[in-house]
Amino acid sequence: MSISHRPSDETLAAFAGGQLDEGLAIVVACHIEADQESRGRLRELQAVQGALLDAVEPVAMASGPSLAPTAAKPEAASVETAPMSEGMPKVLRPYGLGPWRPIGIRIAMRRVEVPGADARVFMLRAGPGISLPHHKHTGFEWTTILAGAYEHEFGRYAAGDFDEADAEHDHTPRVDPVEGCTCIVAMTGSVQLQGWLGRLLQPLVRF
Repeated sequence: MSISHRPSDETLAAFAGGQLDEGLAIVVACHIEADQESRGRLRELQAVQGALLDAVEPVAMASGPSLAPTAAKPEAASVETAPMSEGMPKVLRPYGLGPWRPIGIRIAMRRVEVPGADARVFMLRAGPGISLPHHKHTGFEWTTILAGAYEHEFGRYAAGDFDEADAEHDHTPRVDPVEGCTCIVAMTGSVQLQGWLGRLLQPLVRF
């Protein structure tokens, strides 16, 4: 597996410090599970953060949620957990997975239940050669490719790659014509389809 796209330093530092919304953290964790280089960067960040904490005068902490990375909470699964298929990221094991449901021609979606998360998390599977509508977002759209590949205006993303998009990005993903693509996505805000076709389809979008 050759990985070309990784989380920004800011995103990885927020993950290391447990500062990400759990839905976003799950998608980062899926990438880290697949990428040795990102695991190394994470260990370095955790070591630096640990050293900084050691240098700070200890104070009593107020009660509240843990700031440790929260991408694997055993108590998070509130629905029946689907059997894990071969190649599924281990980080998803504690979470409830919905059934695959068609949302278009040769496109299916599977929800990942993350109670309490602000981000919506789902898996997306698209057949070879599919082009998704040109769109942008009002929030974050973070994606880890699980199998296959897609490409858009910012590059080609294959298995293990992390695609970190926000409100400044708009793109038209095109799925690999041979392999298709399966990915996991965490999304905040809404999808805004572009162009005349997008305006016609916008009322049907329910991610």
